[in-house]
Amino acid sequence: MKTKDDDFDWSFDMVLVWARYLTKKRITALEFDTASELSFDQDWMPSNAKEFLVLVRTQKANEYPSAQSAFDDACCQCGLIEDQYVKRKWAHAVVLETANRIGWGRLKNADNYFLKTFTGIYEQVISEHRDGATFVIPKSHQVEYERTVVKPGSEADKNITEQLSKIMKVAV
Repeated sequence: MKTKDDDFDWSFDMVLVWARYLTKKRITALEFDTASELSFDQDWMPSNAKEFLVLVRTQKANEYPSAQSAFDDACCQCGLIEDQYVKRKWAHAVVLETANRIGWGRLKNADNYFLKTFTGIYEQVISEHRDGATFVIPKSHQVEYERTVVKPGSEADKNITEQLSKIMKVAV
């Protein structure tokens, strides 16, 4: 495989090495296309697959909240009591994954002394995410609260009245 201007010859072995590296790092089709476009704007072409991947993955660097911001978000979200009115809003899926690994109870009561521990785990999760691991913020599986009133004269009302009369006889 030669480039259009015959200035660089890509051997078949080199193509296989790149393919193996990019596959192992779980590059997505979108990342590949983006890195290809970004490589055209560089002063020189990437000389190896790692440089090629860095083109797109460094673009993602700003997608993650800072460790302090992630820590504050995790502590706040873990401290919420979820009901029908309060929903958790995670800053990023890696923050939720970090909270899951540490434990919500520990984060709920954490102070700034715990930031160093949080940062170590958070950086590990970010590294895994950059290498292709997928973390998602799941949709709520909460069952909606519904109040059902017993209608007078219904079968349920008769059963309740019967049970209450039995209880009252035993209590007396």
